[in-house]
Amino acid sequence: MRSSVPGAAVTVSVLLLAGCSEGGHGGPKPVEGATKGTAGASLGDFDGDGYDDFATAIRPTSASRGPLPARLAVVYGSAHGPDPRRRLVVDGAEDDYVGPLLRTDLDRDGFTDLVTARFRHGSSPRGERTGETVMLRGGSRGLAAPRPLRGGAAGFLALAVGDFDGDGAADLLASAADGRGADGRGAVRVLYGPFGTTADPARTTPLPTGRARRAAPATATAGDFDGDRRTDVVLTYRYDLAQPERPDQPDQPEPDDTAPLDTPVAHYRGGPKGLVRDKRPEARLAHALGTEDGPREPAAGDADHDGIDDLLAPGQGTLGPGRHSGAGRLTVVHGARSGLGRGRSDLTVDPSGPGLPGDARRGDGFGGSPAVGDITGDGRPDLVVATPEKNYGNGRLTLLPGARRGHGGEYDPAASAHKGAAGSRPWTWTPRGCPAGTLRTASTPSPPSPRCSTSTGTDTTS
Repeated sequence: MRSSVPGAAVTVSVLLLAGCSEGGHGGPKPVEGATKGTAGASLGDFDGDGYDDFATAIRPTSASRGPLPARLAVVYGSAHGPDPRRRLVVDGAEDDYVGPLLRTDLDRDGFTDLVTARFRHGSSPRGERTGETVMLRGGSRGLAAPRPLRGGAAGFLALAVGDFDGDGAADLLASAADGRGADGRGAVRVLYGPFGTTADPARTTPLPTGRARRAAPATATAGDFDGDRRTDVVLTYRYDLAQPERPDQPDQPEPDDTAPLDTPVAHYRGGPKGLVRDKRPEARLAHALGTEDGPREPAAGDADHDGIDDLLAPGQGTLGPGRHSGAGRLTVVHGARSGLGRGRSDLTVDPSGPGLPGDARRGDGFGGSPAVGDITGDGRPDLVVATPEKNYGNGRLTLLPGARRGHGGEYDPAASAHKGAAGSRPWTWTPRGCPAGTLRTASTPSPPSPRCSTSTGTDTTS
């Protein structure tokens, strides 16, 4: 099971992604007092050596076959950052790792486990592609081989992890591999812990939807949005563009016929008995996440440093006439004791706002892949967002630093209008020819011969 992918490929992936992906050593520092995972105290460390480890999925390509199945790659942390000499690549010939990489102590042995979803080709009698959730158990020697979850988890793909009922054991939210729950028990299932040594859940229940069947959600974002130490979940559903709601309006997308009737976003609060749907913030969330192609994927984080998770919701601005119509935006929907979106007013950041790059364009995707953490080391929460379609599709990252004043030090658009440490800072990846993983400020014009800020790795793109 040890590496068969060239070490350089793993190294470059780490250099590009460490600090931007969950658990990357050397990435955003947790803000003191911020909400921690409910199922473990330190979820970045698989081998218990005190250093966070990096995990990602690598999808190699073949000139003859095109994209190959995604492989799971882990590089263990050290005192000097990710150590490519200690790595693990799980690369079954036809195993395709498709799910989010979820970190939790699933078996309660004190080590962080890695839980994800994969498809296996040819594992069924008819040679069909079958989906399953697998766990890689953490231990003093690192992660063990993938082990499929059984019991009520069979045929379901893990989407999110948390402690939905507040009993101290990790729970999983999983969707049917076929997308619709062909067994008639629903497309989304909650796998409640504790999980035994055989990786079986203590109990499984269909997600209470209020309808007999519903398609699997496109994304699931878990966080404690009301501060009750039980994990809540926000689900988004894709639009079905193939079947317009009305024949005379072919350009109007319709939510999938098994998605929620009232909104393409569903919100569930954790409780003593598990997840229960709470519709109150759904219209607000649908507006914040909405685009002409359906809702985008949100993230969770404590943006205002009040100890309660907030929803970081990338969306799309006004679609009316104008230069900036349809450009991306980020809305922070604040968590509160009374529930998500029921406390402080939303914070909305637009790329054409004060102190920001000001080059908003339709479809640029500003606000994508949002994350929160103490990037600048000043004890205040900072926001990082991507603009994936900038620079001819190469993308751009923008740092929105925590304000020196105001509630909890949350990013303040008005303060960012002034130059200095409080202003936003956009970066782009270095152009072709620079060492992989280096950054330069987006405001600096590209010179005829690229100048690189630092040398951190080997460029394999040239």
